[in-house]
Amino acid sequence: MNKHIWIILIFVFAQASYLSAQQDSDPDKPKIGLVLSGGGAKGLAHIGTLKVIDSLGIKIDYVAGTSMGAIVGSLYASGYTGKQLDSIFQTIDFDDIISDEIPRESKTYFERKDNERYGVTLPFKDFKVQVPNSLSKGQNIYNLLSRLLSHVKDVDEFSELPIPFFCIATDVETGEDVILDNGYLPRAVNASGALPSLFAPVEIENRLFIDGGVTDNYPVEKLRDRGMDIIIGVDVQDGLKNREQLNGAFDILTQINNYRTISAMQEKVTYTDIYIDPDIENYTVISFDQGKAIIKEGEIAAFKKLDQLQKLIDKNGYRREKLPAVATDSIYLAQVYINGNENYSRAYINGRFKIETPGNVAYTDIRDGINNLQATNNFSKINYEIINTPDGAILEIGVIETTVRNYLRLGVHYDELLRSAALVNLTRKNVLFDSDVVSADVILGDNVRYNFDYYIDKGKYWSIGLHSEFVQYEKQISANFLEQVADLNVSVNSIDLDYNDWTQQLFLQTKIGNGFNLTVGAEYKSLRLFTETLGTETNSDQRTIFENSNYSSVYTSVLYDTYDNLFFPSSGWKIDGDLHIYLYNESKIDNNFQEFSMAQVSVGHARKFGKWSLRGDLLLGLPIGNPGNSSFDFFLGGYGARRINNILPFYGYDFVSLSGNTVMRGLIEVDYEIFKNNHIILSTNSVKIDDYLFEKSDWFSTDGFTGYAIGYGLETFLGPLELKYSFSPEQSKGEFYVNLGFQF
Repeated sequence: MNKHIWIILIFVFAQASYLSAQQDSDPDKPKIGLVLSGGGAKGLAHIGTLKVIDSLGIKIDYVAGTSMGAIVGSLYASGYTGKQLDSIFQTIDFDDIISDEIPRESKTYFERKDNERYGVTLPFKDFKVQVPNSLSKGQNIYNLLSRLLSHVKDVDEFSELPIPFFCIATDVETGEDVILDNGYLPRAVNASGALPSLFAPVEIENRLFIDGGVTDNYPVEKLRDRGMDIIIGVDVQDGLKNREQLNGAFDILTQINNYRTISAMQEKVTYTDIYIDPDIENYTVISFDQGKAIIKEGEIAAFKKLDQLQKLIDKNGYRREKLPAVATDSIYLAQVYINGNENYSRAYINGRFKIETPGNVAYTDIRDGINNLQATNNFSKINYEIINTPDGAILEIGVIETTVRNYLRLGVHYDELLRSAALVNLTRKNVLFDSDVVSADVILGDNVRYNFDYYIDKGKYWSIGLHSEFVQYEKQISANFLEQVADLNVSVNSIDLDYNDWTQQLFLQTKIGNGFNLTVGAEYKSLRLFTETLGTETNSDQRTIFENSNYSSVYTSVLYDTYDNLFFPSSGWKIDGDLHIYLYNESKIDNNFQEFSMAQVSVGHARKFGKWSLRGDLLLGLPIGNPGNSSFDFFLGGYGARRINNILPFYGYDFVSLSGNTVMRGLIEVDYEIFKNNHIILSTNSVKIDDYLFEKSDWFSTDGFTGYAIGYGLETFLGPLELKYSFSPEQSKGEFYVNLGFQF
């Protein structure tokens, strides 16, 4: 009896399998192909069309795409529904994706300094400045595609995807259009969308590829050759513009490329059975900020072809399955392989990548590790794949090292203390070691200055650094300063202070714990403060010197900085602590030196509420021992200038207006981002400052100083542009402050 039951069951399953195979290979069932053109941001309209196709229950048998069409098409072919793609693309910040913006947390202290100091960076070789071959390396797009397509990472033949797929790229050396239908899917799609001048070319199997739209932006014939009976085509390409619409070089270059594309489309449309062309004339290839409207246009255009599309509805009631969310956010990695490195050792790369194997590794950690490597600017491209083997998954990282070792960097700045300044920097990497860098700043303007740095990056180990700088300024300040630093009473209301600081540092630096940077070092400082205001009747050139000393010290500092933005933070913490122990002083004025220390710590926090950000900062500084003079006192006032020793900003008072060797200052700011990169900021600060403040029994109840400010800030590639009006109830008049560019 049991034997007969098994025979019947086997027969039933065999019949079911046969009928299913017959249904799938039904010669009367037409094969439906979908071709998606390139078009940059306009390609988001593809998503709207896919939403309509899914809602109707149309089963697509093959997808082909170019550029943005390849990106959307590959995701659809890998299993995402139109609605899922809509949700994904609504959350992407395309400005960050296109610009290859690397999060601050991925950068070391010196890498942050470079990014927040220089407005323009130009590589040069053989004493010739080289213009980069693209505005972006395309690394962030590659990272995004690798994450979104991780569930099909083992698929080498694109015909084995949930929906068979291919995309088009252009061989930059031969001009040939190439079908990419196998290999690592994110890399193939990245190559198809490598728009010349915007994204760097992509190397695959010793061939260099750029955007497929250069040669075939609508590969309908190639899709027809794959055996498709009916083809749905979505065309989001530009039409020709009239003279009023050609408003720049980019428009003209696009117009020239469109001559060929539009001419070719006259024939390509005849190969398309259902031709969908969304009305996106009012958008450009970079209108990603209008993505929601563009997606809607794709839906509208598809509904206009509803009668034709309804004829393709699957008779078996096909409904596209929603791609389930990835069940895990980590993967067990047996090993990390690195290839392509020549000048940079495996130990150096592993030190920056910071992933230990074997063990479970979060996908976000892989992304962060790639960002850490990218932040070094030592690699022109970083490719990676997760490969499953019998011994476990292997992360294979392929690096392409940059051949550039020299950089010319430029910057401009203006503030009310250091005045106007233009910066010229020369940087050279790999001078004595594979991971060292030499950087020299020359700052010209109202106050001539310089900075010199030599740094050996040892990754997670102790790095070694040398720093030298000279900074000077001349500023008219209140004559009360003389009472504070020199115990002098004079009959003038103000003086012209000349401030000169020459500092040399040798230090070791490392990371401890979760993002804390620890620095220990030795410092030699030559400090000179004088004025020529107080001349005599017989000698008007006579100077009054307040400080002329050479200090030797050892110091340690701890920095924890998770701010998302240095100048307009909306999230994160910043804890900055410093202790200087002054061991020796060679003074030409006062030889009664005693060892002393200056300690300070500031704690800042920022939090975002929609377009609003709230941030606060508390600073505490005090001496240990007897400083003997006031050179290292805390001097508060002004806004916008870089920090020089203990000269600190404070709203409501001009520069160097308040002083004392002990300070407790609080700051609260409300920031409203009226639109992207534009900020309205309300600020209030208060301070208690005096000599040995905490040794006074009534220090808590003594009056302090308060100040307020309202300002506008704009983020630019040269740094922040800020205009602030500052006032205090204790002062008779307010102050306007202008701050332009990165601080240096």
